[in-house]
Amino acid sequence: MISPGDGQMNSSEEPWFIETWKSQIIVGVSLLQAIFGIIAAISILSPMCIPAGICQVVAAIAVLAIEAPSFVSFIRFAQPIGMIFEEKPAWIKLAFYVALAVIPCLFGCLGFFFILAFLCSLATAAIYGVLLVGRKGIRTNRFQSDPTGPYSPTSP
Repeated sequence: MISPGDGQMNSSEEPWFIETWKSQIIVGVSLLQAIFGIIAAISILSPMCIPAGICQVVAAIAVLAIEAPSFVSFIRFAQPIGMIFEEKPAWIKLAFYVALAVIPCLFGCLGFFFILAFLCSLATAAIYGVLLVGRKGIRTNRFQSDPTGPYSPTSP
């Protein structure tokens, strides 16, 4: 009988849920970003939120074109965007997603739904940041250099 712990260990540095569900998480977050961007664009509180909300929607469509081209196959201008980033490394996508998060902030909108859309776009960039950095320390390897254990200010 084979148990779940048997077999080859995954030597990947990324957390398992990000490694396996990256595209699905990003698609869900981008859809939320598009919804929040639409609500921010039709808000009547500030006229500066209209272009910022439209930029959020365009950014969400760009992210969807890169991560899930089947979602935006009916939009002609989105297909080349996905083809450009198809074989690029993760750091280029990270820089692009950070730029997509920062550009709408230049309009100066501080509406609630704009901030939610901004957080969604930052979440997309954070997922690629976690993929790029990976895990920084494993508990079993942390104290191998010092056999006495971790530093304590109260120890002699």
